[in-house]
Amino acid sequence: MAKKPRDPDVAAQLAKVPYFAGLDAAALRSLAGLARLGSYRKGEVILWEGEPCQGLYVVLRGRVKVFKRSAAGREQVLLILGAGRSFNDVPVFDDGPNPGSVAALEASVVAMLPKAAVLRLVADNPAVALAVIRNLAGRMRGFTLAVEDLALRNVTARVAKVLMDWAGGRASLVEVPAETGVPLTQSQLAAMTGSVREVVQRALKTLEQEGAIKLARGRITVLDAAALRRQAEAAEKAET
Repeated sequence: MAKKPRDPDVAAQLAKVPYFAGLDAAALRSLAGLARLGSYRKGEVILWEGEPCQGLYVVLRGRVKVFKRSAAGREQVLLILGAGRSFNDVPVFDDGPNPGSVAALEASVVAMLPKAAVLRLVADNPAVALAVIRNLAGRMRGFTLAVEDLALRNVTARVAKVLMDWAGGRASLVEVPAETGVPLTQSQLAAMTGSVREVVQRALKTLEQEGAIKLARGRITVLDAAALRRQAEAAEKAET
């Protein structure tokens, strides 16, 4: 169960969220006063797929993954989110249950904004409503491209595309600020690309041999975006 964290400057953190970037200081403080904070250990589940939606969640610190799991236990990661990113957006607006489960990838602090408060804010602020539309449209585009990748590209191409998008700041599946090394493990890449760790490991070795990336101490560093692009554009699907 989540423990109550020390209160960070929630208003300042919410100002980093694309939805709320245009709000003035008073509005941000009011919104922060409604937030319910929770801290989560690595691996701890924040919410479960199929449960009723409580509200919009925002990562204040750390990283989380949005995922679905089959009855056989196989996991598909849909999104990896860092500080300043939101999740469980869809059920806030369509009145459905949580569409996926969410768990912390590292020690994380998350704020939950009650559904009713978010809906009032959107109704009263056209700029917030437009930001919501843009964010949801961007994620829909990302999911559409991910489905295309699963259908048309081999594993090496799919891995290359994830890394290329992240390195170029167009990360549709990894919404984490750019760092020196890609914040993904081989297992996470496998869960994002519909493969298994061993196949992803071979794909990464291929990309490293081509000079596109460097593997060291569990980190992936992008060296040549053009080489990644060449691999990402490969359209012939191979057996996985």
